[in-house]
Amino acid sequence: SSGINAEWSLRPGGKLFNLLCMYGDVNKIKFLMTKKGIAMVEMKEGRGADSVLRFLNRAKVLGSSLSISPSKHREVVLFGPPGILEDGSEACQVFSGSRFLRYSTEKKASKNRQVEPTKILHFFALPLEVDEDFLLKLLEDKGCPTPTSISMHKSEVCSAGLLEFDSTEEALDTAAIANHLQGSHQGNRYLLKIAFTGKKSMPIDNYEESRESRQTASKDAKSKEKDEKSGRNFDD
Repeated sequence: SSGINAEWSLRPGGKLFNLLCMYGDVNKIKFLMTKKGIAMVEMKEGRGADSVLRFLNRAKVLGSSLSISPSKHREVVLFGPPGILEDGSEACQVFSGSRFLRYSTEKKASKNRQVEPTKILHFFALPLEVDEDFLLKLLEDKGCPTPTSISMHKSEVCSAGLLEFDSTEEALDTAAIANHLQGSHQGNRYLLKIAFTGKKSMPIDNYEESRESRQTASKDAKSKEKDEKSGRNFDD
């Protein structure tokens, strides 16, 4: 893989992994110290390598265009101590065994839908307590492009939804930066996960309108709770 420029200077291995992992499990990523902007990637399976080549070759990410081609080498081999990149990270990083792998079991693999990148991202695995404002602030703090639309829904276990951007390139930038962001909210740990949906458009309510609707619903719920408390008979 080549075309990795200065925009990748912080956590380049992590950013590249964040994109590749959506199409197959990554074993190793090795940045060449003698050829700046070039990395060798070892995928766990050939079909993962095929998918990366199909969906990410020539993708424009973080100001550069990725050029991906098959290597004559069958694996990434380590020779001596790893070099150190500009941000202080190691030039060769091993991801086999990582908990971020999405194809390590048949059950995990079945949950992935491989599609070409579009301007719409699917996010999931956030705590139930967070709202759209929390996610927007999280992306802003990490330097991600600002989405034009956001839709969030609650399942029994987490918050998930869709993010729409002005362009596919902005969605790719966000995926490279924000996929696998970790943190805590109200004492609950989270690991933000991102994937492409294949959708070309997102027919959702306007964000401001949906926020007003949520605020009204919240006020109604609090009012109902107050009425129930005031009418409760504590002698029963």
